[in-house]
Order: sequence, then structure tokens, then C-alpha cells
Amino acid sequence: MSITRNLLAAAALATGLALISPTAAHAATSSCDPALVAPNGSLIGGLWRSNGGENSVYGCPVTKEFGYPDKAGSWQRFESGKIVWSPNLGNGTLLRVFEKGPNMVFKWSGLGRDWDFFNVRWSKDAQLGNKTYQVKVKRLTPWSGQFIITKNPAVDYESSVSHGRTTDTWRFVVQGCDRGTFSSDCGPWSITNVYEY
Repeated sequence: MSITRNLLAAAALATGLALISPTAAHAATSSCDPALVAPNGSLIGGLWRSNGGENSVYGCPVTKEFGYPDKAGSWQRFESGKIVWSPNLGNGTLLRVFEKGPNMVFKWSGLGRDWDFFNVRWSKDAQLGNKTYQVKVKRLTPWSGQFIITKNPAVDYESSVSHGRTTDTWRFVVQGCDRGTFSSDCGPWSITNVYEY
């Protein structure tokens, strides 16, 4: 009798946990504001979801996906990054900036054609008079690449302070290039990915 009672109690507990578990799983995936999550069909939303959604390096969205008023493309800001759709480089081109430990990571993918290498222009707090730098970057694939830099590079002027909060403004752009016999042939520059943290 005692064994039967223990088995029934264990079965009831297991059933209760099974009923609770989907709710707990749903609660874990719903900490982002659903009004800010890009809809299905959005390239930005698709990339965010495929990288783990709120558990990705980006975290939850903090803005909706916005289009640019003067050009094709869109952007969305997240807790720890920003994703930009830059169709001038190819219909599926996505640029993203995110924080990873002591570094800023700038990645791009979906460029509309095969490139030999990429040029990246970056700046930190250019609005304060700091220089914009250009670096040549190897490709990860013919259509993608990444550039990683410390959050604290040597610059002439440090962060600005607004309302008692220090703000760093990073800007990144990329262009694909092919090696030629005497020079390189490069495509257009992407839309600038501006990220403040």
C-alpha cells in the first residue's frame, strides 16, 4: 500500500511538473517586450531569433525596427547591440555591432556577391574630434566578415558625459573589394551602423 501511494504521489508530481514546465518555458522566452520584437519576415528579426533571441549577444530589443527616411534599409537597437539592414550591398546584407566582454564586434553577412576582402571604417566618439580609421579585413566567407576591437582604443578625446552618464558612440561601415592586377576594385560603402553605449 505504501509503495502504491508513493508511486501515485510521484506520478502526480511528475504530471504537475509537466504542466508547470511549458508555462515556465514560456515565461523565460517572454521577458522581451513583444511590441518591440520584429515580426516574422523581417531580416533583422530573423537574424536575432536565429542567434538565440533574448539569449543572444544582442539581448532584448529596446526599439522597434525603424526604416531610414532617406534610403532603403532599416535598423533596430538591442540591449547590447544594433542590427542594420543595408540593401545597397545586397538584399540580404545585415550589419551588426555588439559588445562581447572587453570588445566591440562588428559583423556583416549576406552581401550580394563574392568579395576578396573588406575595408572597414570605424570611429569612436568622432563627434568629439576623434579620427575615423580604415582597416583591411580578411573575409570569413566570400559574403561575410568581422572586425573586433577593444572598447578602449587609444583615441584623442574620451567619452562624452550627458545627464551624468558617460556615452561612447561607435560608427562602423564596410565595403567589399576585389584584388585587381594593379589596384583593388571596391563596391559601395554600407549604411553606417551607429551604436551608443
